[in-house]
Amino acid sequence: MTSRIAKEAAEELDSLRKQLTKASRMAGMAEVATGVLHNVGNVLTSVKVSANVVMDNTRKSKVSGIAKLSALLQEHADDLGKFLTEDPKGRQVPVYLRQLSEHLQAEQVVAVKELDSLSQNIEHINQIVARQQTYAASSEMMETVSVEELVEDAMRIHERSYVRHGVHVVREYSPVPPVFIDKHKTLQILVNLFSNAIYATDQSGRTDKQMTVRFGIAGENKIRIEVSDNGIGITPENLGRMFSYGFTTRKDGHGFGLHSSAQAAQEMGGSLTVRSAGAGQGATFIVELPNRQA
Repeated sequence: MTSRIAKEAAEELDSLRKQLTKASRMAGMAEVATGVLHNVGNVLTSVKVSANVVMDNTRKSKVSGIAKLSALLQEHADDLGKFLTEDPKGRQVPVYLRQLSEHLQAEQVVAVKELDSLSQNIEHINQIVARQQTYAASSEMMETVSVEELVEDAMRIHERSYVRHGVHVVREYSPVPPVFIDKHKTLQILVNLFSNAIYATDQSGRTDKQMTVRFGIAGENKIRIEVSDNGIGITPENLGRMFSYGFTTRKDGHGFGLHSSAQAAQEMGGSLTVRSAGAGQGATFIVELPNRQA
């Protein structure tokens, strides 16, 4: 009798264990999915800005002037020399060609810059998706990288947002040797922190919006990256909840970005913390990661 009860209890415990394992896996999959959507959403904002810039410039392009000039010259094909030297309109053609050339060259520079930004952001989306696809298999994507290049890559994703929202970026970099790190996890953390800093400064209503990025060696075995802003700050009651799953102070937020960033830092053997003197006093997010060499 006792043996049968023990067996039934063991079977029930095993069934509960399987249910909990399944639930845990489902929750993990959901968290990965929300992390992907959040990070991809950040990059897509920059993609949309670049696409709009290219579209607006194309609509306003002076390239149509070439067709008009061609038609004008065609009208005077029989007396082109006389038209260019004696006719008031014809004598303006060289000046117009020079101005048109300058306009088209400027348009090309902007278009190339925005298309390059689009290409980089699309590649980053591919990297985010690829990184999350390997997440379940627990495979590492460790690389030896320059901390400065990594920080600048993350800042480049929001480059247009800084300009659009009038955020002044201050760089305070200290020498750090190349580190062996999960590049894309770190990139995702930084992208989230920069996005939050832009939002915090924009919501403050200040005219002197500023984000300061610092990095350097922290002790013998760590590197530290700090992202500070002079935005809306964090109240004492919210300070301890900033990395809780689902918690957010943003009207359109979901509470996934900081939570997934803190998890990513922990998975790399590091940490993500925050300090703020209170509402209206800005905030500083601190990422500390192991200073590993390949």
